[in-house]
Amino acid sequence: MDLVKVLREQHQTGRGLTDRIRPLADPSMFKSPEKRSQLGGYLDLFMRMYRPHKAREDTVLFPAFHTLLSPEEFDAMGETFEDQEEKLFGKGGFEKIVGEVGSLEQTLGLYELSQFTAGV
Repeated sequence: MDLVKVLREQHQTGRGLTDRIRPLADPSMFKSPEKRSQLGGYLDLFMRMYRPHKAREDTVLFPAFHTLLSPEEFDAMGETFEDQEEKLFGKGGFEKIVGEVGSLEQTLGLYELSQFTAGV
């Protein structure tokens, strides 16, 4: 339960950071060194939290669901999440948001995954 509490707090924090990032991610803001610096700072904070958050969800929380729920319950939970997603983002909204994120990544020069491959 402690893990779930921390993950929920981080989801709330992530929403707050996203609210700060969104206006700064507008290309018109990139001309201001101060705004670029703010954006970079918020993105750093988000990624610092998100990487271990996602890893813990993937390695501890989500596998636990499989042991706690029957296959039918697990499928029903997935349907509930999809219904909630449609309420929040509209029909096809998740795919639309993924496209928006891709556009922002391209604008920020973060889209090409190969640039993050470690050179050894």
